[in-house]
Amino acid sequence: MEKKSIKIFAILLIMLAFLPTSVFAEDLTFGQLQDDLARAEKELEENNQSIDESQNQIDENNETIKSLNIQIEQMSKEATKLQQEIADSNIEIENKKEQTKDLIAYLQMSQGENIYLEYVFGSDTITDMVYRLSIVEQITEYNDNMIKELEDLIQTNENKKIELANKEKEFEQKIKDLNNEISKLNSSVSKLGELSPGLEQEVESKKATVAYYKSQGCSNRSDVIGRDCAVSSTSTVFTRPIKTGYVTSFVNYRWGSFHRGIDIGSSLGKNTALYSIGTGVIKDIWTDNYGALCVTIQYKAIDGKYYTAIYAHLSRYASGIYEGMKVNSNTIIGYMGDTGKAYGVHLHLEVWPCRIYEDKQCSSWNKYVAFAEEQFNHGFKGAESVISFPSRTYQTWYNK
Repeated sequence: MEKKSIKIFAILLIMLAFLPTSVFAEDLTFGQLQDDLARAEKELEENNQSIDESQNQIDENNETIKSLNIQIEQMSKEATKLQQEIADSNIEIENKKEQTKDLIAYLQMSQGENIYLEYVFGSDTITDMVYRLSIVEQITEYNDNMIKELEDLIQTNENKKIELANKEKEFEQKIKDLNNEISKLNSSVSKLGELSPGLEQEVESKKATVAYYKSQGCSNRSDVIGRDCAVSSTSTVFTRPIKTGYVTSFVNYRWGSFHRGIDIGSSLGKNTALYSIGTGVIKDIWTDNYGALCVTIQYKAIDGKYYTAIYAHLSRYASGIYEGMKVNSNTIIGYMGDTGKAYGVHLHLEVWPCRIYEDKQCSSWNKYVAFAEEQFNHGFKGAESVISFPSRTYQTWYNK
């Protein structure tokens, strides 16, 4: 009933999301556990591969953006150069126009005399006259051609400017699209990266589960868990409170206080039925100070001792249970939950060898708490000492 690590439960929830329904079949085989491990390993490998592919695409996009920015910078310089050429050409055109105007003014009649005619008809010979006419026409034509060439150059440069501007817009749009793609890829990498620890934890958990059942004599793929191998020990005092589950935390000192219960999780979450661990009597159906739904059951076990078991954090009680009701290992008393001071759906189960509120050593709550701690310090580990649980956390079992 102590505060749990949010991180552990977050990873646990991710792990449990990937457990196939076949895992909870009545006749689970060792081969199915091996296949489940192989599936988890493949999923982790595919996840890591997706991260690598996304990162490679991000790197490629960044290189493309870098290249596009260089080209945009070059086009900007070229556009500046074109603008200067246009300006220079306009000045040159104006100069040529002025020269043509001056030439025409010179050749036009001045003070009643036609200088042009005088120049032409002042020739000594017809050949000289033709030559003089040709000179005037050539000068005028030259200026006209120069102006035409400059105007063509200006138009060409204007067209180039438009083309460069369009290319800049095209490249800027490409950069924008690439940046959007990078943003999406980064988001994908982030999500895949968040998933990786859970997948890694899942693989490690499944490896541990396969190793555990191998140590329990499971070797053939056809071996049925709980029948052909990993059969529950007959030396234990009580049965497990759920059919399929795993320990998330054992009785121990943590976060500056003594944690009296063993914490148990299940992939079925709030649908996990909680069974009485043996034959006994429901002594109390209650809610603790934090709002956790609890059930207290008293047992006289096969070893002749009396035990008190407290089930905490239930999501709801089983229909029809009541105080004073006799129960056995097939009796469902409620369902796993996260009521009260709990961070994640789980069962907090306390089992200590005394009758709470009856025996002298635990006649009050404070005495019960002190008794449990004293028992632990003398080697009794609570539920772990009287129920067969895997020795490590997150090793799943499949029978009571």
